[in-house]
Order: sequence, then structure tokens, then C-alpha cells
Amino acid sequence: MIRAHTADAVRAAEQPLLAAGMPLMQRAAAALAVVQVRLLRESTGGVSGRRVVILVGPGSNGGDALHAGARLARRGVGVVAIATAARLHGEGAEALRGAGGRILRLAALDAAGIERELARAHQICDGVLGIGGRAELDEPLAALLRAASAARAPVVAVDVPTGVDATTGQADPAAVRAAVTVTFGAVKAGLLMPGAAAHAGRIELVDIGLTPHLPERPAALRLVDEDVRALWPVPGPADHKYSRGVVALDVGSPAFPGAAVLAAEGAARAGAGMVRYRGPAAVRDLVLARRPEVVGADGRRQALVVGSGLDSDDPRCRAGVEELLLADGHRELLLADGRRELIDDAAGVIDAGALAAIRPGDRFGPRVVLTPHAGEAARLAAALGLREDLPAPRLATALAEETGATVLLKGAVTLVADGEDPAQLTSQADATPWLATAGAGDVLAGILGTLLASGLPGARAAGLAALLHGRAACDASRGGRAPLVALDVAEHLPGALASILDDALRPDAPRGGA
Repeated sequence: MIRAHTADAVRAAEQPLLAAGMPLMQRAAAALAVVQVRLLRESTGGVSGRRVVILVGPGSNGGDALHAGARLARRGVGVVAIATAARLHGEGAEALRGAGGRILRLAALDAAGIERELARAHQICDGVLGIGGRAELDEPLAALLRAASAARAPVVAVDVPTGVDATTGQADPAAVRAAVTVTFGAVKAGLLMPGAAAHAGRIELVDIGLTPHLPERPAALRLVDEDVRALWPVPGPADHKYSRGVVALDVGSPAFPGAAVLAAEGAARAGAGMVRYRGPAAVRDLVLARRPEVVGADGRRQALVVGSGLDSDDPRCRAGVEELLLADGHRELLLADGRRELIDDAAGVIDAGALAAIRPGDRFGPRVVLTPHAGEAARLAAALGLREDLPAPRLATALAEETGATVLLKGAVTLVADGEDPAQLTSQADATPWLATAGAGDVLAGILGTLLASGLPGARAAGLAALLHGRAACDASRGGRAPLVALDVAEHLPGALASILDDALRPDAPRGGA
């Protein structure tokens, strides 16, 4: 699990080490240089004789980059630093010059001169602004960063890309677009948020000794393969279909029958012990034609999925929402055939049309998960009297606080706000842009319903569902190289899950995130 922290938390964690005289800058610079050397070898086949351009700011971020540049220069790399401010980190500048590197002033370069230096580089290092930077850039720095992002050489960002807020993830449009961000001590929470994700590239965490001094509770989380192996409900010899979890689907309509097929496919292929379908007969027949193991009658269930493929004015939407409202102890469920069954406090997914059936004052437990995309989240916020123009992290948190439900806010970076702790965000970025296709959310709703039916907490179920959904999409699109349709994603779920679980058996398997 990747545990990410705010800029303030990282600064506070640094203080005991700095007070003890720990050379944090030298540790960071040494680790940065190691990554840069590896990337040079990967991209060019060597190190000596290559050229690296360093964009340098006035503070410690620039100092990290200058000291790393000195290490590269001593290995035969031609290093040129472009200083973006009148002031430079003194020791870092001295180290670079002493190793044979050159320092140019941005104020003395015209656009052609900047382009010439960047065009000759095999690698560009962004060491302008670190965790103290803002998501607001002025010229001529913005022009320099745009030129760096447009250059052919890959950009390595130091700690955070310049122009990105390390805590919120908000990014200036001109923020540098890095291939790799080498971050020190702890992953910065902003790097996991929408906005920053488009600029950070691959995140590599360097340990400089901060871990014992960081808060126990991170600002944001990201689940990785190790978490899937630890949390996924893999059945054992004593399990049966009911212990594995029964998920009921109240989804799909004559206008959108495919939503029911896709949700059923997602639920079944994610490992539900039983999938029930309780929608219109004509839609049920389509579901059974595709998945004959689906039970076409209501009955015992551990989770309900409602709303996918339903118009917001469909009475099934409000009825499903009311089934999932918070209740004390047990509740009595009236089945379609007139029988009554006691079920525990509700677990389920409110998706698509059913989101519009949520009313002010409705309260849910944290094992009810709302799954809006950005537009649906804004409309729901407005209906509940909340600000609808909040940034995605704050919007997800606000909806979770208002409703008590866990909120899975879909997007290129999917955010999960825990209904039990709304400020605790989980961020997943496992998918390919090809996943932006009709019906993909229906498959996700089915996966999530299965995980909730297994008994997992809402936020963990939501994070795992987003991870597997994204991984299956990557497999279906051949590593992000080809189009896909939603049914492809569902069909790749077992293989994607098997590849993650099988990795645990290989001695050389990667052990996950930071």
C-alpha cells in the first residue's frame, strides 16, 4: 500500500533529522543520481558522454538537483544547469562547477537558446520548485517548463513536478510533464490526486529516513498488488455459494438492457457465489442468455447494486435507495413473492440513475458505495445543497460526509472517500484511457457488488474494484495499445486477478508500492 502525506507532514518529519545533523540533501541527491543513471542507461544505452540539462530553482529542491548533477558530471555526463532565479543553492552550485558542470541564467537566454539547450539533452531534470511550490506559474518560468515538456528528452522531476501543489495535486497548465518523479521520504499526497497525475509520470520513492517520523494516518492511500493478495476474498475448502457472497442486481431497463448484462458479467467474473437479477422479465432473459448461472429471482443476498441502466425517474431507483438507507440492527426485506427475510445493515452500490434518487437527509452506512462520475457527483452535490464546483478530492469527501456512504468518484484517477473517515482518500490510477467507453461503469458496479457481498469494508472494496477493473482494461487493450469494449473488460477479469494472485508464488515478484 502506498501511504502518501501532506507537504506539512513531510516538513515536520524532516525536522528531527535536520536537528540531528542528518545530511538529507546529500542522501536525496545520491538517490536521485542513481535513478538518473539508470534512466540514462535505459533510454540511451550508456552514461558517459550523455548530456543532462537541469532546471534549477533557488531552494533545496534546486540544491538536490545540483548535487545530483555534480555526481553525474563526475561520471562523464555533460551537465548544464539553467538557473531560474538570481539566487542559487550555494553548496550545490559549487559542487556542480567543481565537477565540470556549467550554469546558465534563464534571464540571459532567449527562446532559441533555451530550445537549443533542451534539444541537445538526453535527459532533463526539473529541480525548480519542490513541496513549497504552488500551482501558479509566471513567465518566463512557465515558458521554460512548456519547452521542457515538449522536448524529446524525458523529464525527471525532483520530489514533485514544478507547478504542482504537493498536497492538493492542483496543477498549473504549464506544470512540467515528467516521465518519472523521484520523491523523497514519503509520497506526497498531491502526486496521487487528479491534476498532478497527468504531470508526475511514474513515481519512485526514495527512503531518506523519514518513515519513523511520519504521521500514522496518511493523507491518501493507493492500493497495490500486495493489497489485492491480502484482501481479495479467495474461497477456501469450507466455502459455499452463500458464504462467498450473493449480490442482487436491480439494474438494466428496456431502454438500456446491456447494463444488466454487463453488471452481471462483472459480478460473476469477479467471483460472486451467486448473482441474482430482479429486473424486468425481458431484460432478465437477456442476462440469462449470456450468464445462465444467474438466478432470475429475488431472495437472500448480501449486497445490492441499483441504478445502472435506469432512468432517474424509474421507481426502482428510489426503492433501491430506500433498501440501502442506514438502519439499526437488522431490517426486514419484503421479497417479490411476498416472503420476508431479515438482512444485516445494508451493503450495496448506488450507481447512475439511482444517484439522482438520493434525497437531502438520506443517510447510509459506509458499506454503501456511491459511484458517480464527475458530472453525476456535481449534480448530486447540488441536490444535497453542497458546492458542486469543488475540486474532485474535496467533492468526494463532501459527499461522503453528507451521506455517510463511501464515495467512489470515477475518473482517470479514481478517488474513494471512506464513509467511516471521509477525509481518508484512496486514489487508484490503474486504467488506460481506452476504458472511457460505454458500459465500463456497469462492469465496475458488478465487481464492487461482489466485493461488498463478500463482507469487505466499503472503502477497501471500492479501491480493490477500481484496481482490478483498471488492470483488466489494460489487459483487454493489450497494455493500452488498442481499443476495447466494456464486455472485453469483464472477460479479462479472471486473468487479471490470476496474474496478481499468481505473482505471490514467484520469488522474483514485485512487492508492491511504498
